[in-house]
Amino acid sequence: LTLCLSPDLGGLELYAFRSAMKLREKADLVFVAHPHGKLAQKLADSPITTHYLSSAFYRLPLISAFRLARLIDKHNIDIVHMHWGKDLALAALAKKLAHRKPALVYTRQMDVTRSKKDFYHQFLYKEVDMLITITHLLADKYSGFLGETFSNRIMPLYYGVNPPSRILTKEHISKKRGELGFSDNDFIAGCFGRLEQGKGQYLLIEAIKLAADAGKTIKALIVGHEMNYGYRNELKQLATELGVSENIVFHDFVPDPQSLMQICDCMVLTTHEETFGLVLPEAMRAGIAVIGSNAGGVPEIIDHDETGLLFESKNSTDLNQQLLKLRSDAVLTHRLAMNGKKKSDKLFNNELHFEKLFSIMVNLNATDEH
Repeated sequence: LTLCLSPDLGGLELYAFRSAMKLREKADLVFVAHPHGKLAQKLADSPITTHYLSSAFYRLPLISAFRLARLIDKHNIDIVHMHWGKDLALAALAKKLAHRKPALVYTRQMDVTRSKKDFYHQFLYKEVDMLITITHLLADKYSGFLGETFSNRIMPLYYGVNPPSRILTKEHISKKRGELGFSDNDFIAGCFGRLEQGKGQYLLIEAIKLAADAGKTIKALIVGHEMNYGYRNELKQLATELGVSENIVFHDFVPDPQSLMQICDCMVLTTHEETFGLVLPEAMRAGIAVIGSNAGGVPEIIDHDETGLLFESKNSTDLNQQLLKLRSDAVLTHRLAMNGKKKSDKLFNNELHFEKLFSIMVNLNATDEH
């Protein structure tokens, strides 16, 4: 049973959906979602058997837990796979109330910032049979926040991404560049993600200004939807004030980012601190050189000067220096792109990710049965 009552539709919710679609190929699966959540429509259009459940009083959702426990027993559920932190109490209580006593697997995608050693959280996490984290850094944090007795139930498993649906020819790249106002000779840094302060797109704009001051032209393609209305205009205003607006093209969210990434010379992740940074392996699998901030889970994706370049988080001067390295050295750019692709094809492979996830489920179930 996949449990995700989050009302939103972001990376966490889409991962819950994607993992359910893959796991149902190998086992009977039902999904429990919020009836008015944004995930409901995707589930309605899918072949997944879905039940809807509203959870009030998320710290102690007794009524919803009774209902979920009945679903667990009705469908003979062996494993509950949950994703949203606010569903932890619901899943733990339902496990207590159900006759089946399913194993509880929690895929944690968000950072953890405080201790979980209080009575309430110790009670909840006692019911968790396996905690899957998306980086080793997050696994280490959880081990410290939960205590050593829980550390043997924590397993890192990197996200997986698909390769590009198609590799663009030089002709297609040239045509798309022209449509967006770029030339074949431009050096383009792509920056894909939600437009908000913490994502750090302003750092790329500042870095382009620093390059211009040194007589070097760097262009940018900034792609994403704004989280707060008006923030895109704030970024455009910054570019205008710095005198580099002609070097930057803004583009709204695209459903197939890897296609647009291929017109760029490199991809930049400017987030102050990203728990993982899915855009990086997406670009790497597309054969694009990457630059990312040296914070959060990004250093697990990028090996500096081997599979990409790292810059000091929040430091546009350092970002400018890394960009100029690639701009001035096509051989380095190609080497990093090829090494990055090789690493991502192995470690961030979507098919292999879900094979490992299913293996975790099978082994956990076998252990419980034993």
